[in-house]
Amino acid sequence: MTIQEEVEKLRVEARKLRQTDAIQKRSWDQQRERAEKLKSAIDELKKENQAQAQEISRLNDLIAKLLNIKDKFAGMLFKTNLKSDTSKKSTTKKRGGQPGHIGSGRKKPIHIDQEKEVNLSHCPYCQNELAQSNNFYERIVEDIPLLLSTLATKYSIQRQWCPHCKKEVHGEPKDTLPGFRLGLNTIIWIMFQKYQLRLPLNLIVKSLKEQYNLEITTGAIQNILHNLQTKFTPKYKQLIKEIRNSQVKHADETGWRIQGQNAWCWMFSSPKSILYTIEETRGKAVPNKILGANPQGVLIRDDYAGYKKLPMEQQSCWAHLIRVSKELADKENASVEMQSLNQILKEMFVELSDIISKEFVQIERDRAYRIYQAKIQTIIQTPYTQKDVKEVQIRITNQNTNLITALKYPNVPLTNNEAERNIRKMVITRKISGGSRSNAGAATHAVNLSVVKTLALKKQSLITSLRKLLTHSRQKLVLEETE
Repeated sequence: MTIQEEVEKLRVEARKLRQTDAIQKRSWDQQRERAEKLKSAIDELKKENQAQAQEISRLNDLIAKLLNIKDKFAGMLFKTNLKSDTSKKSTTKKRGGQPGHIGSGRKKPIHIDQEKEVNLSHCPYCQNELAQSNNFYERIVEDIPLLLSTLATKYSIQRQWCPHCKKEVHGEPKDTLPGFRLGLNTIIWIMFQKYQLRLPLNLIVKSLKEQYNLEITTGAIQNILHNLQTKFTPKYKQLIKEIRNSQVKHADETGWRIQGQNAWCWMFSSPKSILYTIEETRGKAVPNKILGANPQGVLIRDDYAGYKKLPMEQQSCWAHLIRVSKELADKENASVEMQSLNQILKEMFVELSDIISKEFVQIERDRAYRIYQAKIQTIIQTPYTQKDVKEVQIRITNQNTNLITALKYPNVPLTNNEAERNIRKMVITRKISGGSRSNAGAATHAVNLSVVKTLALKKQSLITSLRKLLTHSRQKLVLEETE
């Protein structure tokens, strides 16, 4: 091979080497770019993981607070959806009483009304005649009579003369009320069916006919209820005084119908009394009338404007506020601002609930009041831009420090759930009966139901308490437990 050929061969090999070098260099540059991008992505993921870890830590703290006071949240607006720990070994524990558990059943009655002996004359399997034995076992059965008949009693009431008063006097038969053609047991039974079971009058008429063979019209029952209202009216006025004097009181209202026209049922309550009134208006004059010109104590209420100008301390209901906030935050198009504010409100409610659950210490409550007053002002002054969050902000602006009045006084709840439960009784009645057929019927229902529900609030037996009230000496219908 000549020198020229050798040079040409070396040139070709050098060219290939330069091409290979260029390819490797480009590949190295591409790998370096890719490595830089991966490193940048890893840094971003690390930052995101740190943020998520902080959020998880915050949520764990919130869950711990919720679990500490979970008994206070039974039946409220939001609940934790904590699932059981699936990592733990599953158990085969059966539902119900466990081995060694002391069972409980219906207790035997103290008094036995009658005794009967049961025996067979023939075997139920082979029909063979059986001899009698002296071996017995006992079985006690309690039952109610299926069909009863009314007991009509004719009283011969003696007219007597009092030489001292110079007046004719006479006695009142036991278990009767003056002016009533039906006995006390029947009257109390009607009240129980009407106000405790919420039965309409036509079903009460049918029940009396089927069970007791007692024929009566709906008009006659309504007259009985009107007469009872007259007897209960003085005690109804006492309920108004008791609510006015109470340091903690609730109020709520719902729609009602009188002869097909719109009206309003108002409910006012204290720890010892419940009062209903049915009015043609939802105006502020109603709470002014019930609570008086100079109302005392703290009123727990929703955000209805009719209470706003009452000259008294007020606690706005957090349940209503959080319900509205949660509904807006759960929408598909909810803004980030709305979701953030909803979280803030829920955390505030948990913290406030924890504070008021502890013993009342004035210095600590004053400090907490200042802190949460500042938090509310921060929410009010935040320049939100989204429409949904502004709606909640306006609500908070209108209620302002009424949201934290419970911090200033002992035994004041943050929600108006007590009123919601009490007003629901009237809502159910309205759905069953459709309302009242007259103004007199509405007034009767409000007065009688107020007395009945006050007795229930005091955990007294309705039948026993009504009998005691209606048979009290000279018809003094006293609601006090001591009497």
